[in-house]
Amino acid sequence: MIYIKTYEEVSNNESILIIVDVQKSFKKFFTDNYLKQLNEYCKNFETVYQIFDNHVEGKNVDTDYLYDKNPDKPNNDDLYVFNNQKDIIEKRYNYNVDADFYKKILSPDIYQDVKNKESKGLLRRGNYFLTNEGTIIVYIGNKHVWYHCPKKLYDLFLRLRNKEVIMVGGSDQECFLDVETTAKALGVSIKRNFDYIYSATNCPIK
Repeated sequence: MIYIKTYEEVSNNESILIIVDVQKSFKKFFTDNYLKQLNEYCKNFETVYQIFDNHVEGKNVDTDYLYDKNPDKPNNDDLYVFNNQKDIIEKRYNYNVDADFYKKILSPDIYQDVKNKESKGLLRRGNYFLTNEGTIIVYIGNKHVWYHCPKKLYDLFLRLRNKEVIMVGGSDQECFLDVETTAKALGVSIKRNFDYIYSATNCPIK
């Protein structure tokens, strides 16, 4: 007889968890109980990475968080500290941007490639392009059209390539999708645990 592990058993034996955008400023989208249960869930993992959106400084021109391998950790009262959390990684997002927005950090050849594919409708979700700064831009093609992946997060995903990682947080179809698409494009085996994924309209734990 073949024994097949249940989803819960598989999840509980995973060693790496990524949490996206579970922070105080997004508290209206999830409950206190969600936060409590998520923190308990973190105890099942040896390593927890928290990826947060520094929207407070989103209009700031500084690029430390983007291009440094080990940027300074911001003194951010917006963040929770989760069980077994090993590191926090800052990100930000842009809504309606196109290839021209990134022109100054792309080589002429890559810029032209992106521009051509963009104009011909040939871009597909997960297509990514190297920048001159050691980062990548990823085509999302959703509410966030492009995602500029910070160097620290890019390096993490390269280290996690071919590993299975559980991902939770939110918001589904927005920032969560940016990070998930990028990880998968770089070869990380992402598994969603829908019990802990919130959206703008729904929290799974009441």
